[in-house]
Amino acid sequence: MEVLTREQGALCLVKLAGEMAQNADAEKLRDNISRSVNEGKRDFLIDMGDLNYLGSPGIGALVSALEKVRRSGGNLKLAHLQGQAQKVLAVTGLDKFFDISPLEANSSATLAAAEGSTVEAVKAAKEQAVRTLIQVPSSEASMSEAGRRFAAFLEGLQLEQAQRFDLQVAFNEALANAVEHGNRSDASKCATAECAATKSAVHLRITDEGEGFDPKMAADLAADPFRDRGRGMVLMRTLMDDVTYNEKGNSVSMTKYLSHPSSDKQGSENHGQIR
Repeated sequence: MEVLTREQGALCLVKLAGEMAQNADAEKLRDNISRSVNEGKRDFLIDMGDLNYLGSPGIGALVSALEKVRRSGGNLKLAHLQGQAQKVLAVTGLDKFFDISPLEANSSATLAAAEGSTVEAVKAAKEQAVRTLIQVPSSEASMSEAGRRFAAFLEGLQLEQAQRFDLQVAFNEALANAVEHGNRSDASKCATAECAATKSAVHLRITDEGEGFDPKMAADLAADPFRDRGRGMVLMRTLMDDVTYNEKGNSVSMTKYLSHPSSDKQGSENHGQIR
């Protein structure tokens, strides 16, 4: 991710470009804002028009920037907020805390096209589940590769853009939790994603090799949108229809219903769930 800064009178313009998905990306913004505040800058406008992806580390960086600027007696505004970044801030409730400038017509931001070489699973029959298994070491580079492989899996499905967005974000957040919190970024441990899709639903299960956690903590973590931890779980619960954890707390299962069945939601579609 690129962070470009220029001054326009008393205003400090900060332009974000690329993806703010990893901790290293978030640190670029934190360092930029901190340096500018220490230099005496007080008014900031963050242009998010060319930001293609905003993950939970990026959300934390924006909150940190807002708090630092306000403590210095300054103001921070977001501009060109749209697409994926706009939805992520909305579902976490943080859009209510930021001063957001109306979207301008000349913004060049677009949702990043899913990147991937080949689809790992092919539909065998209309009523059968498409399945793929993604297993990677617990490192940031491997997380990026897993994201590309999952995007390729989604490309083989006939999904609406909004459905692909929800699934991609939920997958990325669950995988990040597995790698960073479950396996503590220990590359000798793997994070495993089991993915299955039927005509009516997509089922995901992400498992790590860590000691697990108490899933009851999720509600407490989600209560405060300014809390550093728990934003990934808020996104997962908001964007997916069903989210459950195993007893140990090292595996999360998520379901996105594509046609929102009623009586057969827990019945006939069970054949597509990961077992």
